[in-house]
Amino acid sequence: MTERLDELVARLNAVPTDRSLDGLDDMIGHSIALRRREARASAALTPVRLASLGLALAMGLTAGGAIATSEIAAPHPYATFSSVASLAPSTLLEGGR
Repeated sequence: MTERLDELVARLNAVPTDRSLDGLDDMIGHSIALRRREARASAALTPVRLASLGLALAMGLTAGGAIATSEIAAPHPYATFSSVASLAPSTLLEGGR
């Protein structure tokens, strides 16, 4: 088995590489530094994101609550079981049955 492995390694060594590995370490180092900078920037913006999310939630609750209370305060005269349901198109189209 070792002779076969040695033969495969020797054959792999004889094949020329298809690309140069010069500068690979520098590229990896720059990539790591870039990702660290992005992570720091993202961490710095987290409070702003949370504040905007809280503001949007508060505005939505306020507007939704105001609309809900206005709907409760003013009852609809055309409710499903009200006396004017006889004027509904479905009732009028049936005729005088």
